[in-house]
Amino acid sequence: MVKKRITFTLDEDLDKKIRTLQVDLISRTNHGWSYSSVLSVIIEEGLKVLSAKKIVKK
Repeated sequence: MVKKRITFTLDEDLDKKIRTLQVDLISRTNHGWSYSSVLSVIIEEGLKVLSAKKIVKK
């Protein structure tokens, strides 16, 4: 898979949730997880869920 570097901003509370998930993944799997790899998993899983639903913008 070809990877692409991008830049975006996140709310501080989302960053904390991602960091918490990263720590959980590292401790459960005894494997290193970069912030980018955790974000990739979140985005992939989110796209699976959202592709099955019609997105309604709030």
